[in-house]
Amino acid sequence: MFALAETLEEERLTHAVNTAIEHKARLGQYFTPYPIARFMASLFPVTDQKIRLLDPGAGIGALSCTFLERIRQENWKAPDISVSAYDIDELVLQTLEKNVAYACAYFDKANYEIISENFLTKTAFEYTWNINKTYTHVIMNPPYKKIATHSTERHATRIFGLETVNLYTAFIGAAITITENLGYIVAIIPRSFCNGVYYKPFREFILKHCAIKHIHLFKSRSKAFKDEAVLQENIIIMLQKNVQQEKVSVSYCTDESFADFKVFDADFSQILNPFDKEKYLHIPEEKKIHTETFSSYSTLKDLHINVSTGPVVDFRKRDILLQDYQDGAYPLIYPLHLRHFRLEWPKQSKKPNAILYSEDVAKLLFPKGFYVAVKRFSTKEEPKRIIASLITPQDFITDGIAFENHLNIFHINKASLPEDISYGLICWLNSTYIDRNFRLFSGHTQVNATDLRNIPYPNLQKLKELGKRLQQSNQWNQPLFDSRVESIALCN
Repeated sequence: MFALAETLEEERLTHAVNTAIEHKARLGQYFTPYPIARFMASLFPVTDQKIRLLDPGAGIGALSCTFLERIRQENWKAPDISVSAYDIDELVLQTLEKNVAYACAYFDKANYEIISENFLTKTAFEYTWNINKTYTHVIMNPPYKKIATHSTERHATRIFGLETVNLYTAFIGAAITITENLGYIVAIIPRSFCNGVYYKPFREFILKHCAIKHIHLFKSRSKAFKDEAVLQENIIIMLQKNVQQEKVSVSYCTDESFADFKVFDADFSQILNPFDKEKYLHIPEEKKIHTETFSSYSTLKDLHINVSTGPVVDFRKRDILLQDYQDGAYPLIYPLHLRHFRLEWPKQSKKPNAILYSEDVAKLLFPKGFYVAVKRFSTKEEPKRIIASLITPQDFITDGIAFENHLNIFHINKASLPEDISYGLICWLNSTYIDRNFRLFSGHTQVNATDLRNIPYPNLQKLKELGKRLQQSNQWNQPLFDSRVESIALCN
């Protein structure tokens, strides 16, 4: 075979440098580096059966060619091989055909087709008429791009029973649909589907039709795709169609060098909480991080505690926002007012500090009491994703307070938390344990109320105990939070 690694990398880098960012963004296009393609190909089990390989969004053919390279080098006894490679980018079609043709030429019985049609619409049309070609193997780096509610792609995806919001999940849903029973799908995708409301139908679709066999985590998409302007955390996932779910192989490394590669087997109960209606998928980086069973913990529902997004959307209230507090107004709290786990209000900044009273505003106010506020967005530079701050009755200069939309608020039926519970939540939410737990299912910096409902909590007695101990300390810091959390038994 021609010098595959050198050829593919040269073509990939040339494309990355010479192709306009707008062009790649329009297609959601990020080509796979050869070392990552080689690892993805290595995940498929050896077979002596016919291979029908699908590569949707094939680009320059790195994934298909690398899989064919492995089959040839390991001398698989597959009697027949066929490759279907899709791409709609006219700039790469000639290169794609050249590479796949070279790779197939080393086999006695191998054929290929380059399909320059929209993978989603073609799959949906053929599915409607029950004429789909089916595949034993799928290897893919699908495009990453949001799709509108009324788009052609969204309509096509609905035809095979999936409601989703991004091209990458739509491509995987379509691929699952045309994969044969017991067939394998290996894909590199952002890990954003692991949590959140919008991706719940996709998670349910995967769990209904496939078993998860392997998950590989890259710590940062910017390192896995260092030659592209991509910041999403990535995973490589291997699925098998219509088989019983068993243990999952979990591996991880920093970048495409795989220098610090580690792998272990995880019980599926560590990946998916069987009691979680939202179906969040957790990806443990090390065995020790998540060895406790989910049933050992309480949920916010068990504790009768609510968490809600701050109700004040400031751009809708511009005419009644005030830079400085005055009579007839109420304090308005933004993330910038939270510092060192406490409330610091007012502050001189571009953001307002107060909101004028009106009947509509009255419905948005929280009465004087104890609350815990968590920023909805942290920065990449911040060491922790969940940052919780305490609001106490002493922080109120009026009988109510307003929270802006970039905060999540812990409360009980929009009223005060018990004092000990509020302090307990501060300690628990700011612990390293919870930061690690959150990162198991979330690869981005956004923290939604739904995410906070899906992390584990101690029972009420232990939460109160945490709170009482925290109140004995005036200086709050990370070692204090961690030592307090470690001092209580994590299991009920």
